[in-house]
Amino acid sequence: MQTISPNEMAMDLLGIVGEDALTTQPEALAEVAVDGLTPMAVVSPSTEEQAAACLKYANQRGLKVAVRGGGTHTGLGNSIAGLDVVISTTRLNAITEYSPADLMIGVQAGVKLADIQAELEKNNQFLPVEVPGGRPGATIGGAIAINASGPLRLVYGPARDWLIGVKFALADGTLAKGGGKVVKNVAGFDMMKLFIGSLGTLGLIHHMNFKLMPLPPAFATLMMAFESSEVACQTALKLIDAGLFPSALTVLDSAAAKELGLPESSATLLVEVRNTTKAVERQINDISALGRTEGASAVESAGDRAAQKKLWQTVTDFGYGQRGSQDCALKVSALPSKSAEVIATSQRLADKYGLEVACTSQAGHGLTWVAAGYTEDSAAAQFIKELTSWAEKYGGSVAAERVSLSLKPHLEDVWGAALTPGEFKLMRSVKQKLDPNQTLNPGRFVGKI
Repeated sequence: MQTISPNEMAMDLLGIVGEDALTTQPEALAEVAVDGLTPMAVVSPSTEEQAAACLKYANQRGLKVAVRGGGTHTGLGNSIAGLDVVISTTRLNAITEYSPADLMIGVQAGVKLADIQAELEKNNQFLPVEVPGGRPGATIGGAIAINASGPLRLVYGPARDWLIGVKFALADGTLAKGGGKVVKNVAGFDMMKLFIGSLGTLGLIHHMNFKLMPLPPAFATLMMAFESSEVACQTALKLIDAGLFPSALTVLDSAAAKELGLPESSATLLVEVRNTTKAVERQINDISALGRTEGASAVESAGDRAAQKKLWQTVTDFGYGQRGSQDCALKVSALPSKSAEVIATSQRLADKYGLEVACTSQAGHGLTWVAAGYTEDSAAAQFIKELTSWAEKYGGSVAAERVSLSLKPHLEDVWGAALTPGEFKLMRSVKQKLDPNQTLNPGRFVGKI
C-alpha cells in the first residue's frame, strides 16, 4: 500500500474531475463524515469515466472510498473501517431517457427520487420506489444501494423489482453493465441483481433503467381502530385472503398512532386501495364491512388525496424522526403471521430494559419497524440482541437500520445473523473478487464485509 499526503491526493484527483468538482474545505468534509470518520476530499464526477477514474486511482493508492448520494442513509450499516475519499453522485443527475409509451426511464444515480416522480406524474405514471426517511434528498442510486421499500411493497415489491438495467464502475475502474432497457433483456449472469442492496460495497452504480407503472386513477385510505395489535394484524391478513387487493396495509400500536397524530386507539390498521373509481368504491365498502365484522370500533376515511399522501409519507418515514437524545430504528423481518408477536415482543422487551418503543407493522409482508428511545447504550444493545435472538428463532431477522455511533460498538453486527455460514462465505467471495483491496465502504455490510 502506498502512502500519500492529502495535498498530493487532492492534486491528483483535481486532474481527474476538475477544480469545481473537488472539495477539501474542512466544513464541507465534516458534513460528509461517515461514522465519525472525515475524508480528506470529496469528488463529484460528472461522467461515468471520471467516476471510474476516481475509483481506479483510489484503488491503486490504497485509499478507502464511500459513495454518497443524498446522504439520507449515511449511518446505515456497521461502522466503516476507513475513509479517505467520498465520491458524490451530485453531478450525475440527468434523466437520460424517458419513453412514456414504453413505460421506461433511464436515470443517472444522483437524480433525486422526488424529481423523477414529478416528471413521471406529467404523464400519469410513477416509479413504485419508496425510501424510508429519505425525503426530500433521497437519490435513486441510494434507493437501489439499500434496496429500499415502504408500505407499497405489498403490491409492488421492493426497489429491485423495477430495475431492468444498470451501469456501474468497479473498484479497479472497470466500467460494466447488466440488464438493459426491456424486462427480458437478460443473458448470462445477472450482475444487475448483485449490486442491488449491496450498500456501495461492490462498485459505484452510475446509471439505471427502470420499468414504470401507470398512476391509478383513484385512491382511498381507511383508518380502522381495534382493541389490540393482534386483532388488527389478523384483520390485515384476512383482507388479503378475502381477495380485496389492498395496496398497503400497516398496523400501528398506540404509541405510533399518537406519534403520527392519529385518533387514540390500542391499535390502528391503515388500508390503502388504488384502482378505478368504481373498483375503489367497491373495495372500500367491502373492507369496511370486513373490518367491522372483525371488531373495528371505528372506520374512518383519511381524507382527500393530499391528506392521504401526507399520511402515508409519515408512515414510510416512521422511525427516522428524532425521538430524543438517544434513539434507534430497527427493521424486523418475520412471517406475516408473526407480525403481532413482533409488536408484543418489542413492547415486552422494552419494558424489561427501560426503553420506550413505538411500532408500525407492514403486516401484509412481514416487515415491522420498531422505533426505540433509551437512556443507556448498554440497555439498548441488550434490547436489540434479545429481540434479534427471538426473531431468528422463528426464521426472521433484525437489522438496526438507524443507530447512533456510540451504540454501534455494543452490537456485534447491526444486520444481526441475517445470513447462513454458506451465504456469508459466498458474499465474502464476491466482495473479494470485485473489490480485493477493500476499497469501497470497507466493513459496512453484513458480517462487516
